Amino acid sequence: MNCEYGEKLILYAYGEAGQGLAAEAEAHLSGCAACRAELAALRAADGALAASPAEPSRGTVLSIMRAARAAAEGRRGFRFSWGEALLSGALASAMAFVFAFSGRTPSPDLAWNSGLDSRLDSVEYSVYQAQADALSAQRDWEYRLSDLEDQSLDFSKNV
Repeated sequence: MNCEYGEKLILYAYGEAGQGLAAEAEAHLSGCAACRAELAALRAADGALAASPAEPSRGTVLSIMRAARAAAEGRRGFRFSWGEALLSGALASAMAFVFAFSGRTPSPDLAWNSGLDSRLDSVEYSVYQAQADALSAQRDWEYRLSDLEDQSLDFSKNV
């Protein structure tokens, strides 16, 4: 569709266009087969979405609830195991010993010498560039919307 009626057509299809824009869209639709096809597709999609259930079936909900209850039944109460407690204590002690007596201190500029900083700068630049691109697209859309609103006001004043 090259006639750039996409946003206007969506507003028209969902009944959100003002009287002036609706009349303009109807006049355009009478001469544009591509927009008529697009409007028919929008209405068909809207009908399909309205016809499909938004919630799972009752049977699905009941089977999920049964499975959740069965899983919860097996975990009731607090279970203490001396074996697990002793094992976790031993592992924690071993790790503390290794860290306390390793005697090796990392260089404070290790991260800066590893090339990590340059890769992070590249990622940070990419994030800023993506934000700038998104902001630019948003401003373009807001400008076009403002222009449409101005045209609508001019049209309604002239009518």
